Amino acid sequence: MSKRKSKENCLTHGECILKAQRMLRERFCHQKIPGKPFGVESQHKHLLELLKRTAVHGESNSVLIVGPRGAGKTMLLNCVLNELLEVKHVQENVLQVQLNGLLQTDDRIALKEITRQLHLENVVGDKVFGSFAENLAFLLEALKKGDRSSSRPVLFILDEFDLFAHHKNQTLLYNLFDVSQSAQTPVAVIGLTC
Repeated sequence: MSKRKSKENCLTHGECILKAQRMLRERFCHQKIPGKPFGVESQHKHLLELLKRTAVHGESNSVLIVGPRGAGKTMLLNCVLNELLEVKHVQENVLQVQLNGLLQTDDRIALKEITRQLHLENVVGDKVFGSFAENLAFLLEALKKGDRSSSRPVLFILDEFDLFAHHKNQTLLYNLFDVSQSAQTPVAVIGLTC
């Protein structure tokens, strides 16, 4: 098998799901998702600038995208992320963590998913942490390459954000927003409502 074919077959789990959803949508509904959302140009521009400040300048931010189901919140975010990732510096340095309130039903499960998506399973290993906050702080510290300006920016995308707000004590949200407001690793927390 050629190297080219093997690279094409190496899709992540999320990419496989997106590819299947796209194919099913095209076959069953005879429709394709437009490349760029229509009528939300100012929101697109604002969100792109906000995420650029995190990805390029190391500025932490948080944003909540609100709207009814099917309004195009995810499409807007995906369009902005695709445009942002066209910049080579951003593509090489930015890390993305995608969480979904339907899948990560409590904060411990969400923390394990963050660890998996950041490929830090070997860093955590068998270490025992006293609290959720200590574990999250350790994971973010593992991402640092030196000072704040050289740390890799992390984009936390919380789909079905409302469900994370229903978690007991809201520890995940509290700590993510705390990190985004402190002078630690540059972080952008992006919430998408149900």
